[in-house]
Amino acid sequence: MGFRTLALAGYPPPFRTRGTEVFLWPRMMAAERKSVMQIGISACLEIIRVANVPGGGSQAARLKRASRGVVHGVIATMVAMSAAAPARATPFATQVLEYNAGVGAEPGYTGDSSVVLGSPERYTGEQTPFPGDVTMFSSPFGTDEILSIGAGGWVTVSFDAPLVNDPSHPYGVDLIVFGNTFFNLDFGDPNFPIVGITPEPGIVEVSADGSDWRPLSCAADGLFPTQGYLDSGEFGFPAGSIPTDFLKPIDPTLTIGDFVGLTYSQALALYDGSGGGTPCDIAESGLASAAFVRVRVPEGANWSTEVDAFVRVPEPATLALLAPVIVLLRRSRAQRGR
Repeated sequence: MGFRTLALAGYPPPFRTRGTEVFLWPRMMAAERKSVMQIGISACLEIIRVANVPGGGSQAARLKRASRGVVHGVIATMVAMSAAAPARATPFATQVLEYNAGVGAEPGYTGDSSVVLGSPERYTGEQTPFPGDVTMFSSPFGTDEILSIGAGGWVTVSFDAPLVNDPSHPYGVDLIVFGNTFFNLDFGDPNFPIVGITPEPGIVEVSADGSDWRPLSCAADGLFPTQGYLDSGEFGFPAGSIPTDFLKPIDPTLTIGDFVGLTYSQALALYDGSGGGTPCDIAESGLASAAFVRVRVPEGANWSTEVDAFVRVPEPATLALLAPVIVLLRRSRAQRGR
């Protein structure tokens, strides 16, 4: 067997390794990038498998030498593509497609629906005498930070890339919706233990085409209040400096009962580094992916729902995809050492 060529139609080869051309190109659409990764891994596995067939003579020896460079090149290219992907596809909602304030929305919080785009708030109240970090005890309250939805109203958003139903996401969570709820406290106790929460449950729905809407069991906004920093004071001061992870969902099996009686530091421990938000699993919808998300409030509701941001839980790191290649590389090295 001669040298093997990894050819992905339509893309020029950015490098050549010992006579073996590798056709990979990092500037691709997301679907193409995923396909390249899958094909690249399959090709790596095939090269390593063929290169390690005993008794292959000089052809096999040359292929072994070439395969090491090819595999390393493929891995480097796939890692580079993975690193470039987040810059092209933000995990936050990027477009408001429709907004209807409904009846009874909070005055002053309906003027600019684009406030739900981008990252959740970490700091609030800049235009007031009482600015501070956003915490589970002190929610965002600026008119330029949250959007209010009254009875019969809704907001519909989309992302740069679709939500994906992926069981490998933490807790199977694919979407996180941030609002402005906060824990209720016992102010008669100097430790300010949590005594409850006042939810304002908007119905979360997803759709693949913008017309067939599938409701999810998660309700926004409710559990879990936003936490901007790991080291903020409980009421947002003194200010923190270590950001929480807005892309990391909280365990959705936790209930308000798990928080009642806890102090701020104890509740932070349950958050486990997360920035909070309502976790949603789109598997309930029966969809493999969803391009659109809608939060709506039922007709006749006596509350309004406030929304701060939407987060698409990102795909697992590309290095997880490379695990089979790395294992075979180690086997190849072990065999060479014998």
